Amino acid sequence: MFGPWDDIDEFTSRIENVIGGYPTGDPWATIDICISELETDLDSDATVYWVLGVAAVGPWMEWCDQRPDLVRRAEKALEAALAAFRQREDSCTHDTHPWDEGPFSIPDDLTGFMYRLQEADDWEPDPEYPEDEAPYGPDFSELMRCPRNVAAFASAAV
Repeated sequence: MFGPWDDIDEFTSRIENVIGGYPTGDPWATIDICISELETDLDSDATVYWVLGVAAVGPWMEWCDQRPDLVRRAEKALEAALAAFRQREDSCTHDTHPWDEGPFSIPDDLTGFMYRLQEADDWEPDPEYPEDEAPYGPDFSELMRCPRNVAAFASAAV
């Protein structure tokens, strides 16, 4: 179980459908749940998905201009996530980060990025192919969950 969704794929698909204008069910319910998860979960492996999910739907919510209460909750949740992860940045032990060489820019396709993160999370070596390598590098998932990176995602969306 991934929050109220069966798995990450279902969650990402629902966010993608909201953004694309073809929501499954009530788009505001999906957004509300995503915001609620971010408000209550800043410590699990799923937190990066909540940050990315809220960031992904932000422009759609602003464009719709129908639920200013959810827009404000999303902003507050991202601000809280940003503050929490900035406090944890010193715990980072990575030598480098993907955005160290240049300015951070939030990926254009957040749901595509979420699918790549899920692919990296779910990857397991195939015993029949010992030369098989993890997609995006062996520590991609860990690096994307690094407090510096999650703070960067939240900061770019605030």
